[in-house]
Amino acid sequence: MKKIKTKYQSVTCMNKECINKYKSLEVPEVLVGIQKCQLCGNIMNNEKHNDRSKLKVIDYVYKNFDVKKFLKIIDTYEEGLVNKFTDLTLKCVKEFNLKYIEYYGEYDEENKEVFLEYLSNLLMTGEFFLKLKKDFKIEKYFINVVAESTLWNEAYILNSINDKKYRLILAHYGQHDGQDEIILMSTKKKFDLDETLKELNNFNQQYHDFDKETPKSEYDLNAPDFRVCKPFKLSDTFIKAKNLEYKK
Repeated sequence: MKKIKTKYQSVTCMNKECINKYKSLEVPEVLVGIQKCQLCGNIMNNEKHNDRSKLKVIDYVYKNFDVKKFLKIIDTYEEGLVNKFTDLTLKCVKEFNLKYIEYYGEYDEENKEVFLEYLSNLLMTGEFFLKLKKDFKIEKYFINVVAESTLWNEAYILNSINDKKYRLILAHYGQHDGQDEIILMSTKKKFDLDETLKELNNFNQQYHDFDKETPKSEYDLNAPDFRVCKPFKLSDTFIKAKNLEYKK
């Protein structure tokens, strides 16, 4: 007699109070709808039923990002807190609405904040633009640590292939997240490394001026010059943000 091969399917516990929630388990097909979670006793659902194939929020943003609109409004941006630049970016995503963000079928107001923090970090490190390879390229990265683990600046030259312009974007990291800023320092038709470093170090002068004005201050902001560095890496803390789904 020919042996029948057992077919398996993935199931998950959807009890949001369970510490085992959303973790995948492979079970024989005959146990789908029967298998209980070993931790809470909840019936585990077929992942197809949970529709985990929904488009991820970040993928929706990339897929529907209007580059022409972005290039039209980017040079009107005035420096400000990072959420201001994030808002400008989302204005360029066709029919985007934060209320459609879910986490495996569940809507929670917290999901919106998680995603916005993730997107802001993609923009500050420049990684957002690396996903749009046909439209953007990053020429160089720069860094300047003013006070270790407290105050530093990162910058990159964003080369826009469509309008053939080079934009110097600076990310300022303060002691608290609420102090983080994104600054569009300049937009030029060509990129010159020496000129860019000079521009960045002119920005750096504010820290030297502060030290001169307050020599007895507890702060020592004798910031070194900006230097060219390796591409910035995004933190590994955004696992949930990467899995947020978009359902209209």
